[in-house]
Amino acid sequence: MESQPEMKKGLFFRFIEGVEIIGNKFPNPFYLFTIMIVVAIVSSILFAGASVTYTTATAAAGEKVTTATVKSLLNKDTLVYVMTNMHRIYFTFSPLMNMGFLIFAIGLAEEVGLFSSFIKSTIAGAKPGLVFAIVSFVAINSNTASTAGMLGCTAVAAAVFASMGYNPWLGIILAYAASNAGLTANILVGSYDVVLSGVSETVCKAVGIDTSLYPVHILQNWYFMFTSAFLLTVVFAFVTNKFVYGFFGEPKDLSLIVPEGSSNEKELTDVERKALHRAGIAVILFVAVLVAACVPANSIFRAANGTLIPKSPLMSSVLFLLFLFFVITGIVYGRTAGTIKEWNDLPKIFGRAIASMKSFMVISLPASLFIYLFNSSNIPTVLGATGASWIKSTGITGFPLMLMIILLTTFLNLFLTSGSAKWMVLAPILIPMFYAVGFSPALTLTAYRIGDSATNAIAPVSTDIAMILGLLNKYNTDKSKVPGMGTVFAGCLPYSIASIVTLTIQLLVWWILGLPLGPGVQMLVK
Repeated sequence: MESQPEMKKGLFFRFIEGVEIIGNKFPNPFYLFTIMIVVAIVSSILFAGASVTYTTATAAAGEKVTTATVKSLLNKDTLVYVMTNMHRIYFTFSPLMNMGFLIFAIGLAEEVGLFSSFIKSTIAGAKPGLVFAIVSFVAINSNTASTAGMLGCTAVAAAVFASMGYNPWLGIILAYAASNAGLTANILVGSYDVVLSGVSETVCKAVGIDTSLYPVHILQNWYFMFTSAFLLTVVFAFVTNKFVYGFFGEPKDLSLIVPEGSSNEKELTDVERKALHRAGIAVILFVAVLVAACVPANSIFRAANGTLIPKSPLMSSVLFLLFLFFVITGIVYGRTAGTIKEWNDLPKIFGRAIASMKSFMVISLPASLFIYLFNSSNIPTVLGATGASWIKSTGITGFPLMLMIILLTTFLNLFLTSGSAKWMVLAPILIPMFYAVGFSPALTLTAYRIGDSATNAIAPVSTDIAMILGLLNKYNTDKSKVPGMGTVFAGCLPYSIASIVTLTIQLLVWWILGLPLGPGVQMLVK
């Protein structure tokens, strides 16, 4: 691996270093989430009864007038539900459910040496910038497979960086930040596009906007998103090389995380080459079988209307397919390379993989309860509706209005991380308001998505924070350091800043040149 030269600590570098130091002064994440539970309860009591009336929209139910009221969490229904369903709140916690399943397969592929051999045969000698660009591009596009793709990409990036001799924390933070930014940058469409376009269409019909003139289909932002995917890949590779690489530094002791028996040689041995070859054949067969299973019109992977993308059983099965992919290739590689000497080794490897996630499982206990209580209090919804109403009352027009909605969404994202839930609240207010001043519904959605993606990675109420902290603990090469919230926020902050600046400038270029946002979709109302 090429050594990173000593960096002079500039003002920004010292700033993010300060963010980490201050952030990590907070209590252990287990206790921090416990404190946040108390804060959520107290806030719900203090603001109980505060309400806001707004119009919400869903593709299924249409538009309806809704009143959101802050609810005190100290009520019989909530207390009884928590006491009788705490096990469900914990075990259905999205990151725990997804990663607890996927870590079996990724841990297997990592321990048998599959990742290490693959890296040796492909990008082992590549310049850091190229490696960072590849990981950025894959992570940005991983959200096509929804949360499963994003979480899976982050876990794989950690293992890949460790196999290459890089600090695995760098891979975790880069993939996590890039996959969140990918909500506004993607070469394909996904389920998120379906939800957002459905809500937009409902609002347009309700307020009388002609969608034949101003389309709101799932490709309405695609030209912008497609370009953003490549633009952010370059920007994130630069940010990683210029700031984040030097911030995390070189791994201190990779032997703490590299599985016992893994080869540290730079070249493939004959056995490794043979094992990799057979694993490659397994990949080809796996893909061939999957493609063949998708071909029939009545395939179990197709939606009721016969489509595969963007929403179908195929896309909903990504987590299972990733699990099967890594298990099959890992077993083929391990049996050939001799790292799985007998079949009884397999459950032992699975056991070690899940044991490595114990800190994540512990943190998830208070984190899952906090997320449930905070959402149950209705505080996030009241904040979102109030902010949107305030924007409407300012009377600002033109491109500055674009900036206002980007900043509003960025701020709300720190408290209400569900992009679809925010859009259900904001769309009925923002779409007609923007339309009245000449902005198409697609342009409104583009501005919203820029703000929606920028701060996802640094949102303290994100359900994924517990998973990231768990991965940082699992791949910690310096036992004198204890990763905390400050580590996550400091590492992701440069990407959040780069994302919002880059995409806002891109939107300004689109605005000046009057470029279409998607097929048949213009920015302005004629």
